[in-house]
Amino acid sequence: MIIQYDPCEPFRAYNRLEGRPREEELEDSLAAKIHDPLWMLARQYQFGELKGEDAGSAIFAKAAINTVRMSSFTGGNGQKNPYTEDIPLETRVERLIPEIDFKLSAKLGKKFFLLLDEEGLAANPSSPYAAGMYRGQLIHKFPFSLPKIEEEDTAQVTTAKARVLSLQQASSFVRAMAGRALNGRMLWTALGGDFSKINTLVLVSNEAASPDKFILASHKAILLEAAKKWISFVKKELNLPENDQDDSWYEERLEYSFRTTIDEGNTSETELKADEYFHGHLDWFAFDVAKEKESGSNGFDDSVRKREVLTVIPAEASFAGMPNSRWWEMEDGSIDLGNLKASDTDIAKILVTQYALQYSNDWLAIPYDLPTGSFAEVEGILVRDAFGQNYFVDAAHKEGEGWNEWNMYALSVDKDEFEAPAFDKRILLPAVAAKTMESEAIEEIKFIRDEMANMVWGIETRVPNGLGGGMDGYEAAQNLMSTFERLIKEEEIEETIILPEVNVNAVDSKATTYKPQLKYQLGNSVSENWIPFIAIHQQGSNREIHFQRASMPRIIELYEPHAIRPRTQLLRKGINENDNQLTPMYINEEEIPRAGVKLTGTYQRTRWYNGEIVSWYGRRKRTGRGEGSSGLRFDLVLDNKR
Repeated sequence: MIIQYDPCEPFRAYNRLEGRPREEELEDSLAAKIHDPLWMLARQYQFGELKGEDAGSAIFAKAAINTVRMSSFTGGNGQKNPYTEDIPLETRVERLIPEIDFKLSAKLGKKFFLLLDEEGLAANPSSPYAAGMYRGQLIHKFPFSLPKIEEEDTAQVTTAKARVLSLQQASSFVRAMAGRALNGRMLWTALGGDFSKINTLVLVSNEAASPDKFILASHKAILLEAAKKWISFVKKELNLPENDQDDSWYEERLEYSFRTTIDEGNTSETELKADEYFHGHLDWFAFDVAKEKESGSNGFDDSVRKREVLTVIPAEASFAGMPNSRWWEMEDGSIDLGNLKASDTDIAKILVTQYALQYSNDWLAIPYDLPTGSFAEVEGILVRDAFGQNYFVDAAHKEGEGWNEWNMYALSVDKDEFEAPAFDKRILLPAVAAKTMESEAIEEIKFIRDEMANMVWGIETRVPNGLGGGMDGYEAAQNLMSTFERLIKEEEIEETIILPEVNVNAVDSKATTYKPQLKYQLGNSVSENWIPFIAIHQQGSNREIHFQRASMPRIIELYEPHAIRPRTQLLRKGINENDNQLTPMYINEEEIPRAGVKLTGTYQRTRWYNGEIVSWYGRRKRTGRGEGSSGLRFDLVLDNKR
């Protein structure tokens, strides 16, 4: 066999420079010594390191920085309050009044007994107080007890009681606490945040003790002080707003809305607004400038507006995986920037790679400690190099240039519809938590659009379980139906059944064996954790619509048809404990897109910079997973299989 030789095949040879150590120590080998220094100069020439540049290394820099602070906070009630940093700003914004569950209720009741004994034992000996002196009477006044369904109860009242009885674990907890613990929820409801209402338990002169009044008049001051400290403890422990109107949650938009004010120090103010905050982490990008600062006096108040000039030695800015500027310096191989695969359309990846490989060592950093809650502006930076030359560095976004010039961390300013967009060039550092711990969802509602039924559904996928946690919404709905079924079975059956008299000779009374093939059904039903929202016109408009909370009927044998009410705190807005709707609930049409919305309610916990642990209950909105179908249909013609 003859193999033809291709004379055009290239000759391949591979050469590599490597050290050949001949000694036990590796110091000389790792030094990477070069025998011919001209080779190193040639490599420097190839890489352009011998090209001259009219630039020197920066040896020091001066920076002028102006700083102003937040001065006020405006929540959902529209009332402007002084701004403080005793708690994180996102806690002040997100906190809501949670539903006090049975486990938390027992904890709060135990705290009240501790405070009462503490105040009583420290009181004046002229009015002796024994530890646990009123324990039995208080437990009897504010007990743990399960509701009992009575015959005279309406359908709504029965449903409210059945919801509690359907929570099996919570019911077992209540039975265990009955007669042993104080119900802190009942005590909180009775006081309503006013410690003076505890006076209803104090006996007046020559009055006999009763289950409703049993505190001696000599112990009135003890009880008032204990109630005052207990209310303060509850508000601080749960970070409660003053009332429902004091929180920043807007159910029409399913998001938070608030405003802060910046005192410019020249008798003028700048208002910052955050009308669409729902992310769960508050930062500078949630704010916009509601209105530009008005012209004030020419002078500045030094106690409000702080101006500082720094003289520092700039340091080289770096990031993880950044290539080293020295040729023979060993690099960290955890990030291989040269192995990034980018196509022609991966513009962002190409820009990042080019910056990291070519321009990453061109940046210098000047450290500056900026207090939280500040709005800062860098007037300019003066840099001096090794040759003694001074260079003034302007901002990339100068005044008077186009709005589309490059800028970072700038806040947009509200303008009229036909005005060019504007930006505030300063940087905002809000006083927010760096990291928070979040509990599992206590409440979770998925809003979906159902085009077949032409409505929106709020699906309660997680509902409170009564013990500070959440449970599956479908399971909760099934447990409630099981509770109703047990009530139906408990109904007494009549011992004798009296049948009506029938004329057997009449034609209508004769039996027939005919069975219709079809049957008519008015409509089917859906799971009780599906809450409907129907589209209605907004008031005063015949075009714009919003969604109003509606209800499906519950049809059982014991009661007349009645409305199915939601179980989550969000969807029960305007519904009292007996399932009577006091006010309707609306959601703006644009807040529920075709992708849907998922809303969760969780407890959050963080440690503030003063070392204090802060906890609160808040909500977060996320994008859903598309449209859905409830299967709800009306006017059905079905096969008669009976």
